[in-house]
Amino acid sequence: MRLLLAEDNATNVELFLAALETDGHEVTVERDGLSARAQALRQAFDLIVLDIQMPLLDGYALCAELRAAGIQGPIIALSASALPSDVTRGTTAGFDTYLTKPIRPADLRAAVRRFQPPAGEPPRVDP
Repeated sequence: MRLLLAEDNATNVELFLAALETDGHEVTVERDGLSARAQALRQAFDLIVLDIQMPLLDGYALCAELRAAGIQGPIIALSASALPSDVTRGTTAGFDTYLTKPIRPADLRAAVRRFQPPAGEPPRVDP
């Protein structure tokens, strides 16, 4: 699958890249919300993974903008904030899944696999 990972923490980027590439995913990394928005609107991705607390544009706002722009594919939130109100805010913004940090690589891989199309079916591509 083609994934967009938007995360500003270098250590997390390395950890998440290793986890996702191990499963054979092609991952594009952006380090801030504005760059991630531009990339998501420029290319089709099978799945988008967004950190909530990013510079320039936070994950909540970015997810809402992507949904408003017509992106229907799955979007996963990554956040250190685990309060029920944070999760509700994520759902309202349009996230399909909300993972709280620290995130184990196995948990990230499992979340991504839930959105992987069955063998033989093409991935969903947004218009």
